[in-house]
Amino acid sequence: MIHKISGILDKEAFLKIVEEKVDNGSETFTLATIDIDNFQTVNSYYGEVVGDQVIKKISSVLKQNMKSNDFLCRSNKDEFNLLFSNTTSDTGYIIMEEIRRYFDINTFQMGDRKKEISVKISAGIANYPRDAKNSVELFRGADSALFRAKREGKNRVCIAESENMMLKSNHYTKTQLDRLADLSKKTEKTEAFLLREALDDLFEKYSK
Repeated sequence: MIHKISGILDKEAFLKIVEEKVDNGSETFTLATIDIDNFQTVNSYYGEVVGDQVIKKISSVLKQNMKSNDFLCRSNKDEFNLLFSNTTSDTGYIIMEEIRRYFDINTFQMGDRKKEISVKISAGIANYPRDAKNSVELFRGADSALFRAKREGKNRVCIAESENMMLKSNHYTKTQLDRLADLSKKTEKTEAFLLREALDDLFEKYSK
């Protein structure tokens, strides 16, 4: 049985939203299928209490990096689906890769003894309409990309069909980068999400 977590849809409600978006056909959006790497090992080694805390931590980080028109569901014990609305495949990849990297570079205090535990995720993404004509093809594309991510060594994000990736370069001082990393861990938002928030605030401020 999958216990419900606040702010997360069940699979049936999530699927209905995806199908409605496909039927509407006026929006490009990206679906991510996310799996916790080696979750059974975490459960076996640390116990189910810590396993539940890992689930809640991942849920919290995913929710913190969603926009108001994005949707999240827990589709299996150790698997989630995340829908990025109005998002191209490249943008969806960048957002998901930043989330993966957040888990890769941080550890989290869990359990009664507050041990530092490393949590890794893998993800596969597919875009409508680039990769699919309907919801079945879309989920199949994301699942296939996730399978490839697992097969290629886990702790990575793969895109359905194409592996094109947008490159980006930024120029910040070391102090700024350190402060950004600290703020990222404190807020559970990725560094990229925080930078996008700052840019949105700037655009709003100077567009008036």
